[in-house]
Amino acid sequence: MSKTLLIVSGGEETVAVARHARQAGHTVVVSDADPQAPAFALADSCLIADVHGVSETAAAAERYNRKIRKIDGVLCAADAILTAATVADRLRLPGPPLHVAELLSDRLAIGRCFASAGIAIPWHMEVFTPQELQRVVVAKGRGLILKPVENHGPDGVQRLTEIEDLNIAFQQARLHSPSERVMVEQGLDGPRARLAALMLGGVCHVAGSPQVELKDMAARAASALGLSDGPISIEIAMVQGASYVVEISARLCGGAFLAASIKLALGEPVLSGDLAP
Repeated sequence: MSKTLLIVSGGEETVAVARHARQAGHTVVVSDADPQAPAFALADSCLIADVHGVSETAAAAERYNRKIRKIDGVLCAADAILTAATVADRLRLPGPPLHVAELLSDRLAIGRCFASAGIAIPWHMEVFTPQELQRVVVAKGRGLILKPVENHGPDGVQRLTEIEDLNIAFQQARLHSPSERVMVEQGLDGPRARLAALMLGGVCHVAGSPQVELKDMAARAASALGLSDGPISIEIAMVQGASYVVEISARLCGGAFLAASIKLALGEPVLSGDLAP
């Protein structure tokens, strides 16, 4: 049966999702603030709304749902899980609970959660002024990464080894934080693995054939955050025999698990064949 899927973000990462959903016979609605967003070319309908504008996107989705066509599911193809979860909550669609989405949207909260669960993460702290950042750099060295606290992907993330003016770097990170919060994190040098995973009924399925240790770490991380269903992108760094979670997001990663993720978003049963990456 044809259904209507709203995809939050119209970037390049959404193109394959939109194409797959349309091939499955569904109506595709894409939301993005950029009128030239690549995925708009594959959308049946377009909503002009900021991907990270939670209220803006939710209001646009509500109007579309009420006036044009019923939305049956929402899927996040960017680091904007709180936006997608808010839409799902307002329209009573499948999706993560709001408290889980709020946790996943805050890097400091994720760090506290992982520390409580015994999951290794890089050293980090919140910094409130450029002067405090300068003191941290004096104590820890330049091998640090400056980030907005909001878990919105790479925007505003800066390696301090590449930065001359710490004041400008601080202001740049704060500019990309809606709450104007900034954090600094120890950069880790060593091999890294980016895992595409899917949680299904509390069970973690990982694309490809990563080491068992990495698969277990992805499952523990998702479980600690309260993720029971949906796609996950997780980056793990391996340093001196230890593994650290450096990034995690509840979104699609590449082209993995498209069929299963779309079915989950639409509230349809996921079959074993849908789990093929």
